[in-house]
Amino acid sequence: MSVSREERSDALPPGSRILWYEIVRVLGKGGFGITYLGKDTNLDQMVAIKEYLPVGFAMRSSQGAVKPSSEQDAATFAWGLDRFLQEAQILARFKHPNIVRVLSFFRDGNTAYMVMEYEEGESLDAILKRRNTLPEDELKRLLIPLLSGLETMHAADFIHRDLKPPNLFVRKDGSPVLLDFGAARQAVAGQAQQHTSLLSVGYSPFEQYDSSGHNQGPWSDIYAMGGVIYKCITGEKPIDAAMRIHAKLRNIADPLMPASVIAARSYSPGFLRAIDLSLQVIETDRPQSVAAWRNLLLGASEEAPTTLGSPPMRPAAPLSSAPQREETPPEHVIASRSQAPKKSSWRSFISSLNEFGSQTQLVKKSGLPDNAPASGMSNSVAPSPPASAPAPTFPPLVSEPEPAPPPASEAPGVLESPRNEGGRILKLGDVWVESMTRMEFTWIPGGKFMMGSPKGEPGRRPDEGPVHEVEVDGFWMAKYPVTWHQWKRVMGDAKGLYSHQRAQYPVERVLWEGTQSFIRQFLRMVGGGENKIRLPTEAEWEFAARAGSPSTYFWGDDPAGLRQYAWTMENSDGGTHPVGEKPANPWGLHDILGNVWEWTEDWYSEDYYGKSPAKNPRGAPFGDVRVRRGGSWRSQADACRVAHRNRVSVQSNSNALGFRLVRTPD
Repeated sequence: MSVSREERSDALPPGSRILWYEIVRVLGKGGFGITYLGKDTNLDQMVAIKEYLPVGFAMRSSQGAVKPSSEQDAATFAWGLDRFLQEAQILARFKHPNIVRVLSFFRDGNTAYMVMEYEEGESLDAILKRRNTLPEDELKRLLIPLLSGLETMHAADFIHRDLKPPNLFVRKDGSPVLLDFGAARQAVAGQAQQHTSLLSVGYSPFEQYDSSGHNQGPWSDIYAMGGVIYKCITGEKPIDAAMRIHAKLRNIADPLMPASVIAARSYSPGFLRAIDLSLQVIETDRPQSVAAWRNLLLGASEEAPTTLGSPPMRPAAPLSSAPQREETPPEHVIASRSQAPKKSSWRSFISSLNEFGSQTQLVKKSGLPDNAPASGMSNSVAPSPPASAPAPTFPPLVSEPEPAPPPASEAPGVLESPRNEGGRILKLGDVWVESMTRMEFTWIPGGKFMMGSPKGEPGRRPDEGPVHEVEVDGFWMAKYPVTWHQWKRVMGDAKGLYSHQRAQYPVERVLWEGTQSFIRQFLRMVGGGENKIRLPTEAEWEFAARAGSPSTYFWGDDPAGLRQYAWTMENSDGGTHPVGEKPANPWGLHDILGNVWEWTEDWYSEDYYGKSPAKNPRGAPFGDVRVRRGGSWRSQADACRVAHRNRVSVQSNSNALGFRLVRTPD
C-alpha cells in the first residue's frame, strides 16, 4: 500500500530504535496501527513491525510516545491495547506456512508492538490492480493453502474478520500468506462504537455490522473469502452487505449479481455455485465450516463430517486465568448444518422473513397459595415447590414406542397463551407446555436478588464477586434441560445418535452455536410470533437456580444436599441420568444443578460483576469464551454452587454439556 508523506506524519522516523529493532521505513498504515519494515540488529535480519496506534482515539506526542487522544479515550485505548496483545499471543501459537509468523510481541512506550517475519512479494490487491482477474486454476492454487491456514485458525477458535485482497500476500515463490488479523481491530471498534473502522465494505458480512461480535464465526470469514474470489473473477468487489439486507427486507431482488451468472463463460459451474453459497447474506445459509466449503469450491468428493454443521474445533487456550475443570477433548459434536450464531436484534427482524408456524399449547399451574408472589420476588423468601402429578402425554415418534416422559407437576387450569391475556397476572408455578416437543416452561416472576458469592464462601472464585444487587424481569424457563427426545423432534437424527433408551436423558456435546441452530429450527417449526425462545442470561439462570435463597445452594450451605437434588461426581456412576429423577428446586426447576452443564447467552468477562448493569444484565458485549452454569455429572461440589461461573470455548463439545431454554414474555 502506498503511504503518503502526510499520512506518515505520526509514524516513527527511519532510524528510530525500539529495543534492538531499528525502523527502516513504513510499509503500510491502517486505522488501528502502522506497519514498518524493521531490522533486528541482534539477528541481523529484516522483520515487519506492527505498532498499535489507533487513529481516532490515540496520537503520538512530540516526544514520540503514543497516548490516548483525550481522557475520554483512555479506557478504550487501554482495552484495545490488551486485545492487540491477545491477538499477538494467539498468532504466535500458529506455525503454519500460510499464516504470518509472529516472532515476538512486547509493550514499550505506552503502546505495543508485534514483530513478524518479513515476506517479499506483493499483495493480492496489487496483483488484481495489475491483472484485473485471475483464472480458475491459479485461484485454486492460492485457495488450497489459504483455506488450510484459515481452518487452522478456526480450530483454535480464532477468526480473521478482515479478509480482503490487501490482507492476502503472495510471496515471490507464489505461495500465499494471511496477513493483518482483525481481532483486535474488531474488538476495539465495538468498544468505541466506530463501526466504519471495523468494516471492509463489500467483504465484511452483515453480521459484522453488529459490533458485539455475537453472530460472527467461521461462516463470517467464508463470506469475506467468497468476496475476495468474487473480486478475482469479476474485477469488482461485492455489493455492500447492508444494501443486500435492505433489499431482502423490502422483498426486492438481491443487488449482487451471482457469480454463476456474471462469470458463467470463464469458470466452472461448481466453482461459481460455491462462491455464490459463500456470499449468502444470511449467515446460516452459508457453509458453516471451511471443510464443507472446500469440498464445494474445489470439487472434492464430500466426506461424511463428524458434526452436522461445524467440524470439531480445538478450543483456544484461555488468555487469562487458569483453565477450569470439566473441559474435555473434542468428541462428536452436535450441531445443525444450518448452524446459527447468536440471534441479535437484526437476526430477530430477519427471522420474520422465514417464519411459518403451528399452534402451541399452554397449561396453567396455579396450585400455589394465593399469597405466592407474582412479581418483585426477593431472595429472602423461597416458596414451596409445586406438587408432583402425572406427566402429560408426549406425541408419538414415528416407528418407535413412546418414551417415558419426565414427571410433570399438577395442572389445575388452562391458559390459551403464555402472554398476560385477559388481565390475568402470571404467577410462580404457572406452566406452559409447548405442543410439538412437549417442553414444559415454568413462570419465574421478576425480582431482585444478590448475585455472586461472598468472599468467605468455600470454593469461591474471584470472578464471582463483588456480590451485587441485580433485578431481572419475569420470564418462562424450561423445567428440564433439553432432552434427546426433544432434540430429535426439532433437529432430526441424521447422524444416528438417538436411541429410544436415552430419549429422556439430557442432550449433550452441543456446541454453543448448535444451541442457536436448535432455537432457529424450533422457531421455524412452531412459529416465531409468540415464541421468543433463547438461552438464559447468567443473571436469569442464577436468579432461577437460587429460587429465593441467598445460600451456597438453593437448599442451604451444606454440599451434602447435592446427593438429594443433583447428579454429580459422587453419585452419577459415570454418566448423565434421565431428567426429572431428582426433586425440583423450590421454583419447579429440575436438574438445575448437576447432570449437565448449561450454556448461557453471556460472553465471559472476569471483572464483569464490577461494572454490571443493575437491571437485566446480559454479560460482556463480546469476548473469547462463553459462560456455562450449574455443574454436571462429573463435577465436584464447588462447581455446583449457584454462583459458580465456568468459562468455556464456544466450540466446547463436552459430554457433560447441555442447555436449557427460556421464553421471553411480550
